Amino acid sequence: MNFNKNYHYHSLDLLRGISGYGVAICHFYAFFYQNPSYEYFSLLFVEFFFVLSGFVLYPQLIEVLNNKKNLIIFYKRRWLRTIPLYIFCLILASFIFDELFSMDFFKYLFFVQDLFPDFVSNNYYPVAWSLAIEEFFYLVFPIIVIFFGKKNFLKKIIILLVLIYVLKILFINEFSSSFYRTGTIFRFDAILIGFLARYFLIYFNNKYMPVILLICSLILFGYFESNIVNEYEDDKTKFLFVLGVQIISLISLVTFINFEKFITNGQIKKIFSLISKQTYSVYLFHLILIHLMLKINYTGGFPVLVYFLLLFAISSVLYYFFELPFLKIRPKILRSDK
Repeated sequence: MNFNKNYHYHSLDLLRGISGYGVAICHFYAFFYQNPSYEYFSLLFVEFFFVLSGFVLYPQLIEVLNNKKNLIIFYKRRWLRTIPLYIFCLILASFIFDELFSMDFFKYLFFVQDLFPDFVSNNYYPVAWSLAIEEFFYLVFPIIVIFFGKKNFLKKIIILLVLIYVLKILFINEFSSSFYRTGTIFRFDAILIGFLARYFLIYFNNKYMPVILLICSLILFGYFESNIVNEYEDDKTKFLFVLGVQIISLISLVTFINFEKFITNGQIKKIFSLISKQTYSVYLFHLILIHLMLKINYTGGFPVLVYFLLLFAISSVLYYFFELPFLKIRPKILRSDK
């Protein structure tokens, strides 16, 4: 499998869809059924998004390294993909919670709500923490790539990742576990792992790797679920918890990639693609839907099924009539011959 090319991975479409709906279902059980333990499972699905972002963006970032003219194109592509729908959902959430044009609204609007602990008075749109990390990564990392240059590029990226981990260890006692996990300045490492994974997979392939990684993932998941989650507030385990879910995310990514060769049926590919296209809408809209169902005090039958079907329908509409028009006008990355 050639990881250099912009190959479309249908297996990653599936992983992206699982991640989006995984977060949505976990939050439904956490808030609708008042079962906070599901919050921990939702964290794992969000981490999948970070690693996926680094992996998928690798070719574009390498083209930025090869040709500086791609920097502005990269920004336009990312922001046309992420900003319009985010603003729409943020305005809707702000209207529902009577926060439209409040100070917290503008903090969310400019993705600065998690730059500092307790920076917002009312955390009424909590899913935005991951978007803030993504947007700041999009803004800063391409500039770092250009600054590093091609000489010893891999070495410099690894040093950057290690430096982030060192800083997280040094400041582990300074922040709450919540900010330690969601603080914008602490989480570039999650996306960097996906970026480095793409780099190494270019040179490494093993037919037994999917089985090995799947077994390791299950063992790690069982360990962290039973031993780390219960002590997550402990300073000694905050770093291990975050590192553990990153490792699981990385293992899951590589496992899904290695199953790509088994996905040959055209209809299955279309189904995976459909689920993947909805993911961003699902992630941004699902808490709004949960709030509305709680507000009307929904007592009908099969609440999870009703929630899932509504989310599927709304997300499909948002993708085809809101997201897709912006995706069609994105500029193309300039390919380099180098």
